[in-house]
Amino acid sequence: MKRMMMSSSPSSYCDQEIEHGEREEDEEMVDELVRRQDGIAERLQCMTFYKRETNKRSEELSWDKYGLWREEQKSRAARIEKQLKARWELEELIEEQLNRFHAHYNQAMIPTRLKDVAEVLMPKWAPPQELTIMSWLGDWRPSAILELLRGLARSSSLSDTTGVDQLLAQLIHEIHIEETVIDEEMAEIQATCILHLPFSPLNCNRSGGAALRSIQAEFNKIKRVIIKAQQLRYKALELVVKKILNQTDVPEFLVAFAGVQDAIHQFAEQQRLQKGVATLPLKPSGSI
Repeated sequence: MKRMMMSSSPSSYCDQEIEHGEREEDEEMVDELVRRQDGIAERLQCMTFYKRETNKRSEELSWDKYGLWREEQKSRAARIEKQLKARWELEELIEEQLNRFHAHYNQAMIPTRLKDVAEVLMPKWAPPQELTIMSWLGDWRPSAILELLRGLARSSSLSDTTGVDQLLAQLIHEIHIEETVIDEEMAEIQATCILHLPFSPLNCNRSGGAALRSIQAEFNKIKRVIIKAQQLRYKALELVVKKILNQTDVPEFLVAFAGVQDAIHQFAEQQRLQKGVATLPLKPSGSI
C-alpha cells in the first residue's frame, strides 16, 4: 500500500506541475488579452477624442461660412428688391404715360361741338410751321411715330435692336395702308362737302335750318375720320411701347418722342416771333 502511494505520488506531482503551468499560461493569455483590450480602448479613446475635436472645429468653420453666406444673401436680396422696386416704379410710370396718351387721343382731342372740328384740324396753339412739319388730322402721322423709332434704332440709341428694323418695316407698311384708307375717306368728304354748303346751287331752295343740319352732318363725318386718326395714332404708340421695345428702351423712346415734339414746337415759335417783329428804319435827327 505504501509502495503504491509512493509510486502514485510522483505522478500526482507531475499533474500538479502541469496544472500549475497551464494556469500560468492561462493567466499570461488573460493578461495579454487585457493588455490588448486596454491598448485598443486607449487607441479608440484617442481616436474618438480626435474625431470629436475635428468635428467641432469643422462645425465652427461651417457655421462661420454659413453666417457669411447668409449675410451676402440678405445683402444681394436687398439690392435686387431695390432694383425691382425701381423697375416697378418705372413700369408704373410707363403705364401711366401710356394711359395719358390714351386719354389725350381718345377723349381730350375728340371734338364734341361743331366748332371743335376745325379747332382740332387747325389748332390755334400750334404755329403754322409746326402744322406743316408734323400735323396729320390734328397731330402726328402714326407712321411718323414708327419712323422716329426706326431712326433711334439705326443710331444705336436703343440697347436691343435685334429684329427691330424688320418688324418696323412690316408695321410701317400696315400703318401706311390704314392711313391711306383714312386719307381717302377724308378726301371724299372734302370733295363733296361743297355740295352741302348753304350757298351751293343745289341748296338754294333749302331753309336755313336744313342747310345747317346738312353742314352738321358733314362735320360729323369729319369727326368720325378724326376719331379714326386718333385711334390709329394711339395704336402706333402702343405698338412701340408694348410690342416692339423692351422695358429698358421704352423710357428712352418716350423721352425722345416728347423731345422731338418740343423741339419742333420751339423752332416753329421762334420762326413765328421773328416774322411778327416789325422793324422801322431810323432817320437822322436833323432830317425832315
